[in-house]
Amino acid sequence: MRKSYFVILVFGSLFFTFLQTFALGASVAEESRQKTEEIITALQEKYEALGSLQASFEQKNELKSLGRTTTSNGSLSWQKPGKLRMEYVKPEKQLLVSDGRTFWLYTERFKQVMVSKTGDSGFGATPLLFLSGKGNLKKNFHVTVEEVGISRRSGGIWRAGQAHRIRLEPKAASASFRRMWLEVDPENFRILTLAYVDNIGNKSHLRFSNVKENVRIAAEEFHFVVPPNVEILQMPSQNSQR
Repeated sequence: MRKSYFVILVFGSLFFTFLQTFALGASVAEESRQKTEEIITALQEKYEALGSLQASFEQKNELKSLGRTTTSNGSLSWQKPGKLRMEYVKPEKQLLVSDGRTFWLYTERFKQVMVSKTGDSGFGATPLLFLSGKGNLKKNFHVTVEEVGISRRSGGIWRAGQAHRIRLEPKAASASFRRMWLEVDPENFRILTLAYVDNIGNKSHLRFSNVKENVRIAAEEFHFVVPPNVEILQMPSQNSQR
């Protein structure tokens, strides 16, 4: 009798522990889901409210077809809707300009400019234009929060903080990239880094510094005048490739 009572007592204790563990796991999962939703919502609101941005950048490109990595740096200006200017200074001068309808990519050394239309997706030739606010993160992307960030602290091991790391995978088959990663400041959701893999497997990673938000940018910054004696190459638009 005592043995049976002991077995029942042990079984009951184990079952109670299982229920506690299950409830704790469910609670942690729900807390994680809510945190993910909060981060996605805050990021969406941030870039719907952002009108313009200027920054310096360092870019690393892993070129799959060539089997090598290149590093470049320069400055960028961005403004809604879909306007972008990226000036590459090193290792050579290049200029990428979008007025929201047309892209120009000018390489000074080759005296050549490539011209293309942005297409209807709003992303054009670079995922940077997702910042235009035309899209909705949940509607246009499969969104995964890979790492939840930690705000900066006055002491301890997390003194410098840790960024939120977010993976975005376009739902549209016509997108110009397979997936993109953002690292954003957990306090103000300012983008610290942006990385993406294009449709042929090349990888790009951009790190931003000296970021200024909602600044006034002259309209001529987003218009390109083709210099004399420069070859013009018309590239197929996204619409024509569908």
